[in-house]
Amino acid sequence: MGLLEPLGQSQVLGYLRVLSRGHRITVVSFEKPAELADTAAVAALRAECEAHGITWRPRRYHHRPRLLATGWDLLVYTCTAIVEYRRIRADVIHARGYISSTVASMIKMMFGVPFIFDMRAFWPDEMIVAGRLRRGSLVHRLLMWAEKWCLRQSLAVVSLTEAGVEHMHRVYGPAARDVRFAVVPTCVDLAKFRPAPQPARELIVVGSVGSVLTGWFRLDWLMSFFRALSVAEPSVQVRIVTREDENALRRRAAEAGIPADRLEVFGVPSSGVPQAVAGFSAAAMFFETGIAKLGSCPTRMGEILAAGLPVVANPGVGDVGEIIERYRVGVLVTENTDESMRSAVAALKALLNDPDLSARCRRAAEDWFSLEKGAARYDELYALAKRGR
Repeated sequence: MGLLEPLGQSQVLGYLRVLSRGHRITVVSFEKPAELADTAAVAALRAECEAHGITWRPRRYHHRPRLLATGWDLLVYTCTAIVEYRRIRADVIHARGYISSTVASMIKMMFGVPFIFDMRAFWPDEMIVAGRLRRGSLVHRLLMWAEKWCLRQSLAVVSLTEAGVEHMHRVYGPAARDVRFAVVPTCVDLAKFRPAPQPARELIVVGSVGSVLTGWFRLDWLMSFFRALSVAEPSVQVRIVTREDENALRRRAAEAGIPADRLEVFGVPSSGVPQAVAGFSAAAMFFETGIAKLGSCPTRMGEILAAGLPVVANPGVGDVGEIIERYRVGVLVTENTDESMRSAVAALKALLNDPDLSARCRRAAEDWFSLEKGAARYDELYALAKRGR
């Protein structure tokens, strides 16, 4: 993930803005050529980093040929990281993802600097679900070896979910007992997402935000829910806010029986997401389950809840089910059937009549997805590194 991408803006730069108050930070990121070609965006991001005292070292990401490109980027990343470490003599390397953590482990062996294995979700399993990696292949075995190696070598391991930590303890057993785990969800700048006045608790617009054409999003479930919604509520609009192929989504919606005049599909820059979400009455999101998603924490969920809105989702995805049930901030759907989707629509309509719903949604976001709280957890890990533990 590059710093120029929307998720890089919210899930990397967002934390760094807060952490830069007490730390001198250097970021090495790999950016896609198309993102680097936007010179205005590059200049704006560089200026923002400089305003917060952050040194940004962008490098070009290479995609093809796959193995050679990855090998070259790995070499460039290693050399850049070594140069930057020697320049500032960092107290800790915060490595996000499997590849960067493997590089960080090598630098630890060379210079003794501790590193944080910010594994986020279970990347190899996500790649398998998305059809981009074959289980048992050489690349898969190398990634699993890297995971185990980084677990042993790191100062701490960051997971997006409590469910992910529990899974790691099940998989590695006694070997995981000595690992320091920290849970930092995909946090949200709560100041940007706020509950909007709701003149009437009605199903006016129900939407979805972010990528839905990936291998791990259940688009068929989303379309089934939207179809049930359009039948039950003749005036409701369904809205998909994404930068993906509008024509492809409209074709899928037509196949599902959703009237074309009831569907809106459009994309917005990351800065436009709060305004787009503010126009929702509720949101829906459905993901593939299994090991790959135990460590997942959908960014969109924190944003929706911060806006005081309920979520319709499926269980088995990180801590999603636990949050919805604990705070009563949404509806859980366990199967893709007409009956289940009709029941979900009815449950959502009943939930919207609860006068305390918006406050509960906001409270859930503040408890689980606060950017300030997430940055504070990272700050604690940085303090451990400085104390040499």
